[in-house]
Amino acid sequence: MVKYYHTCHRELWFYANQLDVDRTNTGIVHGSRIDDTTYTDGRRRVFVDGAIALDILEDGTIVEVKRSSSLEEPGEWQLKYYLWYLKHEKDLEVAGEMAYPRERKRESIELTAPDEAYLEDIIPLIRGIIQRSTPPEPERKPICESCAYHDFCWV
Repeated sequence: MVKYYHTCHRELWFYANQLDVDRTNTGIVHGSRIDDTTYTDGRRRVFVDGAIALDILEDGTIVEVKRSSSLEEPGEWQLKYYLWYLKHEKDLEVAGEMAYPRERKRESIELTAPDEAYLEDIIPLIRGIIQRSTPPEPERKPICESCAYHDFCWV
């Protein structure tokens, strides 16, 4: 949900309130294909407390796989939340890495003290958004045209 907080608050509300998306959406299909076909050697998906789903755990590093770096910031915050969660809820400090297989790019991500403070500030804001009885009003953004929730907002 941290990723959606950084992408679109309305998308966050839809996701958290279990409004399913258009599974034929090009972005969903491509993302699923990348998820199914990359890093298959020794890849281990790890679920923690039903709260986080780690794409890959390899050699003490969490690797978050994304289709593209075009929405780099939301993905990085998602990974930083995973690092924060493991540190504060499980007393585990692990390394983080973003992976963009189509771009053949990987980069290390660190959780800093300011990042931790920021996450602790936005968690109540996220809860506030998802507990609303109705979604936030739509805001036109460049990502809207490729969003799986497009029809919920603009049709």
